[in-house]
Amino acid sequence: MEYRVLGKTGLKVSVVGVGGLGFATRGKLCTPDRNGLPEIVRIINRALDLGVNIFDTAYVYGGGIPEEGLGMVMKTRRKEAVILSRTHVYQVSDKPEETAASLETSLRRLQTDTVDIYQLHDVSSPESFRKVIDCGIYDVLKKAKKEGKVRFIGFSTHGGYEVAKMMIETGDVDVLTVSYNILHRKRSAGDRENLRETSEKLFPLAKKHDIGITVMKPLGGSSLMSPDEKGKSLSALKLIRYVVQNPYVHAVTPGIDNMKQLEEDVKAGDPAYGLTGQDIREFEEEAGKWGSEFCRQCGYCRPCPREINIPAVLKNLMEWRRTRKESVIESYKKLEARASSCIACKVCEERCPYHLPISGMMSEASEAFENV
Repeated sequence: MEYRVLGKTGLKVSVVGVGGLGFATRGKLCTPDRNGLPEIVRIINRALDLGVNIFDTAYVYGGGIPEEGLGMVMKTRRKEAVILSRTHVYQVSDKPEETAASLETSLRRLQTDTVDIYQLHDVSSPESFRKVIDCGIYDVLKKAKKEGKVRFIGFSTHGGYEVAKMMIETGDVDVLTVSYNILHRKRSAGDRENLRETSEKLFPLAKKHDIGITVMKPLGGSSLMSPDEKGKSLSALKLIRYVVQNPYVHAVTPGIDNMKQLEEDVKAGDPAYGLTGQDIREFEEEAGKWGSEFCRQCGYCRPCPREINIPAVLKNLMEWRRTRKESVIESYKKLEARASSCIACKVCEERCPYHLPISGMMSEASEAFENV
């Protein structure tokens, strides 16, 4: 495992970490009965054994179960880990005390007195950035840092270069978490994230200010690994290694939900699996088959008032666009609620950090899968 210094924090982190959102969005590890906790604990312990030391989670993920699982391991292995957590509470309350309370909850779940890195979650527009500054919400993090409850602070964002630049210019940011993967382009007309700008403008600016950079969505919520019409899919190891080989990136935290996936993903932290220039050119060409409207399976669009499993519908739609395989139709038919149930209320579009035209995509899915 390769390690890098996380900017001004001085923390030495593994270039590949574990993203807690994977526990919450795939498999059955975050159910109300908490039966998945032993497996989460097992995965985290194995990750530490493999040299992984940075763990990315959040107050909202899986109803707090990923934080609880990490906390169970931290009882005996706290010194081996760098914990990165974050809160989204400002999105539902502009009261600073609510954000402070969410931090206290995370500390209890994580069974620690101090979180290494704490962020405001998904601050992705100039308006949301001004809100957290003007309402004193980011001051909560600065105060917690002074009190020793957190060591370093920052933001996670899907907002692109201009919003990240505003954050950096405050002078009070230690670590930023941003999306970055092989798709060097906007994924829809309204998408604020332009990953080419992230690579060419944001990363150099962060380095100038010695800001730590951690990367989410290296696999596009695993959607980049969906097979094409010939059954061929992109390699998770290569997708993660592609991100790791960017020298501006300090750590990448793919979502993990099973042991086999962990064992494979961690290999990307070994320089022996490095990609050559020719490898990268071929890989970028191969990745070009993904279209301009690309769902990362984050699930922030949910819940749907019509109980549509939006990420599942969009995953089927993206695969259908590329493959036209009958198996995709069969997969769609297993969903309980159909895309045709969509009433175009567009609440999901307001929630989507990537500003996908979800209601239009629902219509497309209905036409593709229900009229055959």
